[in-house]
Amino acid sequence: MLREVKGWDPSPYQWATSGYMGAISSGRTICGILFGAVVYLGYLNGIDETGAPAVNDDKRKAAIKSVENLFVGFDKRFGHTDCRTLTGCDWSKQEDIKRYRQEQIYKDTCYPQFEYVLEKCLNQ
Repeated sequence: MLREVKGWDPSPYQWATSGYMGAISSGRTICGILFGAVVYLGYLNGIDETGAPAVNDDKRKAAIKSVENLFVGFDKRFGHTDCRTLTGCDWSKQEDIKRYRQEQIYKDTCYPQFEYVLEKCLNQ
């Protein structure tokens, strides 16, 4: 819809989110690293396409599968995909945001997660 309103070409914009298929449905705060990877994987799977992905398009199915594999592997390795659970921070609370920065919580949580996701994305 946004693409049509803006007059953007179907590629690569619609492919950027072709990996969504319930992979992000926890109702909580998804890890931002995973969110970015979903966009990347969708885009990567449709990079040669000139049109928007169809529902049963093989490349869209591949995008969905790559996102599913990423989430399953991430969950197995880190125990969750929810940012609040992973970091122990509630992003709606200023004190948690401050604590995240002061205690450099990201070094033990986000950095290893980023390395994992980057490795998986680069090996696609």
